[in-house]
Amino acid sequence: MKKMINTTHIEGLLYEHKLELRESGPNSKKPGTKFIMGTIDIATDDEGVNIVPVHFTYVTEKTAKGATNNTFTVLTNIIDGKFGSIMEHGKDKAVKLRIDSALALNEFYTERNGVEELVSAKRNEGGFIHVADALAEDETVRNTFKCDMLITGVKEVEADEEKGLPAKAIVRGAIFDFRN
Repeated sequence: MKKMINTTHIEGLLYEHKLELRESGPNSKKPGTKFIMGTIDIATDDEGVNIVPVHFTYVTEKTAKGATNNTFTVLTNIIDGKFGSIMEHGKDKAVKLRIDSALALNEFYTERNGVEELVSAKRNEGGFIHVADALAEDETVRNTFKCDMLITGVKEVEADEEKGLPAKAIVRGAIFDFRN
């Protein structure tokens, strides 16, 4: 099977964050390991209206090969307030970031109306984060994705003239992570 493509490119100002520095428990594979988890929100347009969240599940200080993990360093600086956000420090003091991530699915069960249901929420997951000197002038290239998709179905939706909605097709399919 060929390597499947699944990449996102997000750049903009840090809007806000919900990051936490944690430590792995005694029953984990590497007890006592410090790691960061949580979400950062990036404003990809100049007006600060298009906010894109990126979730980080487990970012450690060192890479698997023992090198310093740049993503951990950047996220630590965000937690410590060294890198400002629009919501805490204002637009002029917010750090410019570039993130190369991937599309993922956060799946969990929840009980709604007395019935247990599977919830599948799409999100940008992890990746590499860098402080940027400047943002792309063209806002349309600040939030892009490329992926291979196995199409499992297509549904045609007729136009709704009363609501002014054009005809469209809804494509269903599967996108794979870096492990295929």
